Amino acid sequence: MTPSPSSIRPDQPHSPLRSAAAEQNPLEEQLRQLWAMSPSQRIAAMRRGELNMRQCCAWAGRHADQVPLLNGEFEFIAAYTPEAAE
Repeated sequence: MTPSPSSIRPDQPHSPLRSAAAEQNPLEEQLRQLWAMSPSQRIAAMRRGELNMRQCCAWAGRHADQVPLLNGEFEFIAAYTPEAAE
């Protein structure tokens, strides 16, 4: 059964409208997913390598106080420095 147009809402997790929007603007969908997470979920996702640099920078730009620091630098940046490898 095909859903009626009035039953399709873009705020539903698997909405065809949300899927179409994600295909047109993947960055917007990535950021929507990022902001849907709690701070602890973002930290865990970052440490698992599930966040891309654009998401990490958006997070640091909006909530710098939530992003863990390593040697005084955002962890997602410091992880690539020689000091972090020591």
